[in-house]
Amino acid sequence: MVTGLKPYQFLRDTWHTPGCVGGFEPADILLALCMLAESLRDRDPRVENAYPRAVSPDGNPTAMALIRQVYQPRDALWRGLGMIPQSGLGLRPEYGDMDALERLNVSIHEVPKIPGCRCGDVLRGVITPKQCPLFGKACTPLEPVGPCMVSTEGSCAAYYKYSL
Repeated sequence: MVTGLKPYQFLRDTWHTPGCVGGFEPADILLALCMLAESLRDRDPRVENAYPRAVSPDGNPTAMALIRQVYQPRDALWRGLGMIPQSGLGLRPEYGDMDALERLNVSIHEVPKIPGCRCGDVLRGVITPKQCPLFGKACTPLEPVGPCMVSTEGSCAAYYKYSL
């Protein structure tokens, strides 16, 4: 809703793969999947909008201006992926007095890899969740091991719930 479609054009331009912005209702999800399937069928990688009632192609310029005013890109740690340069947002220096990390002198450290957990490979699309040796055995929604199983939105948790 905030960024629109432009940030996703790299999918088509760099990776020659389709992308689709979809909503959260079942019909929205099905429409997005259909649009992706059509793009694959046509061998025409498009970045499309299956959620036009909430997302415009250019996003929300007012919200984007406020984000640029208050935040700046910074390196970020992502569970299962590690440090990705300039992939996060941090408060600009003029808002530093509101930055909890600075005020409380907190530093975020990379979490050690979990033996056997292949969450990073799942997130990158290298493997499916079922190909992780812990999936459905040592790692379940009731006893998650890796970050992909922790929340209901996690890729492994969804895979487990819907038995894909």
